[in-house]
Amino acid sequence: MNISEKDLLSNLMTLLPVGVFWKDRDRRFLGANKMFLDYYDLDSVDSIIGKTDEDMGWHINPEPYRHAELKVISEGVPELNVPGQCIVKGNVRDIVASKVPLTVDGEIVGLIGYFMDVTDSKAENERLSSLSNTDELTGLLNRRAFSGIAAKYEKQYIADGTDFALFMIDLDDFKEINDDYGHEYGNLVLKDISKSLTMACAENCVLFRYGGDEFVILHQYGDKKDIDSKIKKFMAAVDAPRNLDGMNLTVKASIGYSFYSETTFINSLLEVADRRMYEMKREHKAGRGKARNI
Repeated sequence: MNISEKDLLSNLMTLLPVGVFWKDRDRRFLGANKMFLDYYDLDSVDSIIGKTDEDMGWHINPEPYRHAELKVISEGVPELNVPGQCIVKGNVRDIVASKVPLTVDGEIVGLIGYFMDVTDSKAENERLSSLSNTDELTGLLNRRAFSGIAAKYEKQYIADGTDFALFMIDLDDFKEINDDYGHEYGNLVLKDISKSLTMACAENCVLFRYGGDEFVILHQYGDKKDIDSKIKKFMAAVDAPRNLDGMNLTVKASIGYSFYSETTFINSLLEVADRRMYEMKREHKAGRGKARNI
């Protein structure tokens, strides 16, 4: 049995799980495989022959795609695994496309390429990323997320000197709440305080649940005088009287802060804020001890 290269190519095009297409030097379609046609719900290849992407209206902004394809054709530079979007059956879908020069006898006569739809995998990756960076109980960013975001603040400081402060907040005697009322009630308290702090952080701050009853806030500031007002705002958010599950409750907190410019190292930034926070916590304990002795 003799099998021609044409037959092999035809079968291969049907088998490939990607949309394959080829165009002339003017970016007009010369052909496409079945996967391509099915993806766009086209009856036949005649629907696209002689047309460009712009004619088909597949992109909200077609200019980047046009520019990239002209570069492939005119300069012979491949475009590999380039992310993009296209309009398909009333939806905007995420794709990754690769395009290389189409040559005949050493001359570039157009381009050939393929694309894959990555909408679902991208959405799943974003969902997993969100889960891995989000505290399950409070919905706040977690300790894992802190590392990546703090690095961005650090990069901005290195680039243009924009300084930022780190606030560390720890609830006073939170263990007693868990011991007296149970961990489930303690979780209600943490969620309610998280909501209060979120409102207090609305202006140019990023809030994290760093662990247990400890919260961290990053804030780019213009004037160090702003820091005192931020501390008062955060403390007021925690100290506000609460009624949870029919029970009146007041929670106190200790807070420490540090500036990146005084440490220039993220770990040191955390250590300085933590030390200052525990200094306040010791003052609070000493104050409660004096009150009991009066």
